[in-house]
Amino acid sequence: MDHEHTLVSASDLGHSQFATSWPAQPTGDPAPTPERPLLGPEQKLMMQALAEYKTNFSLCLSLLDLLGITKKNAIITMDSTVRSFEQDITSGSNEYAILLHTIPAGLHDSLIQGTLAYDYVKGKEVHGKELEERGRYAGVYAVGIAIEGRGGAFINIKECSKVADILQNYSRAYELLATTENENSPLPANAQQVIHDARKLDQACGYPIQGFMLHYLESFGQVADNAHLKALADSFRKRGRALDRLGCDETTNMHQGPLYVGCTTAPMAEQLAQLHYDSDMATVPSVSKFLSLTLGALRYIGLKPYTVEVPILPIWVKAHLPLGERLVTVLASSLITQGGFNGVQAGSRAGTGMDLQLCDEAGSYVAEKTKYFEQNIDQTLLDIDDFDRETEGVEDLERCFRLVLGGELDQRIDATMIELERLECHANLLQGMQGVIQKKVRMIRARHEAVATQYAFNTGFAQLLRSITTRLELDDGSTHARTGDSPPE
Repeated sequence: MDHEHTLVSASDLGHSQFATSWPAQPTGDPAPTPERPLLGPEQKLMMQALAEYKTNFSLCLSLLDLLGITKKNAIITMDSTVRSFEQDITSGSNEYAILLHTIPAGLHDSLIQGTLAYDYVKGKEVHGKELEERGRYAGVYAVGIAIEGRGGAFINIKECSKVADILQNYSRAYELLATTENENSPLPANAQQVIHDARKLDQACGYPIQGFMLHYLESFGQVADNAHLKALADSFRKRGRALDRLGCDETTNMHQGPLYVGCTTAPMAEQLAQLHYDSDMATVPSVSKFLSLTLGALRYIGLKPYTVEVPILPIWVKAHLPLGERLVTVLASSLITQGGFNGVQAGSRAGTGMDLQLCDEAGSYVAEKTKYFEQNIDQTLLDIDDFDRETEGVEDLERCFRLVLGGELDQRIDATMIELERLECHANLLQGMQGVIQKKVRMIRARHEAVATQYAFNTGFAQLLRSITTRLELDDGSTHARTGDSPPE
């Protein structure tokens, strides 16, 4: 059967000329739309950062703030991912910046906006050669879901409610079965129907009824998985509420769909083949139970879902694999807290079986055969130069700030106050002046702290990126000519 989808190449689809369907947001908060109803604080922060400089520079600057927001996620926690990534940044390691520049701009835009499947199905055709190149390396990938006949779009308000009911019933069936001693134990009056419907979801996933427990929650005591399943069901209800707030009916299909993020030490194409699913297949993939249950629930209500598999980030240093997965997960983490998306489930863990030759080939591929890596770094260096010009005079501001902190300004204010107090008619005026001066001092302090922090970050960050160009032999001297630096010997 001829489908509008198959494996998609990030190498082809993510170059700088790929235009994401999300409109530019140069100022103010991005606004939800019927196609993209879910906007969370992380997503807004990243979109505003990208609007400021249009490159990865401002996104790098905002990552610590982004992690602070993600910690407050109330739906599905990402504590371990956030803590690890925060440690990566605060420890002084800037390898994450290298990896961020390895992701094409159009690709990380789609991750942040939640429109990965829609953008790729709608915007590009499949290029087998491109996929063969990108997918043959170890790295980080993402799997999205779309519905046949909708051009990459996901589901509508009515379907959100149906999927939520099915997943909630599955969770309830698990709780009923987990509280019984054995399969012969009596069940409450309404339990039989609940369990029957839950097993129909197993069947929709392609798994016949086997044994006492449910296929995806097959053993007693899996409380954490059931809690995540409840959150997944609740996320679909929140999707529906987001559409309802915008006055949408069942003729509107949102473009934002759930994602599964994983990594592999083997070629990504091999892992993605295991995760591929379309309506001709009898069984949904079993690598992720929550991805599988979502696909099964969509089948249960009569839809024909399929997966869109995208290689995101080739890895050429073994130690970068878990870091790369954390980076991609955090870029997509707004999908968790933006009032509706199911959690991004980080998949594989970095292993020890990574082929060193494959790593070398991946490094050569990124540095020599792709356009976007060098373009991303070069554009970021230009933005750093702009930042240097914008923050010119920070040293003078710091000297003024030390004057304030040293108390000299306060002493001058006190002396002036004593002198003016001799004139009773000026006492009220003096108090007003003092308040104005103190307010300006607070403004100077806040401005200094913000600018000095960015200035310190900028210095190290510029050195890092310039060293990258030298290390990978990407710099032909034009960057140094532009910035006035001398190329290293």
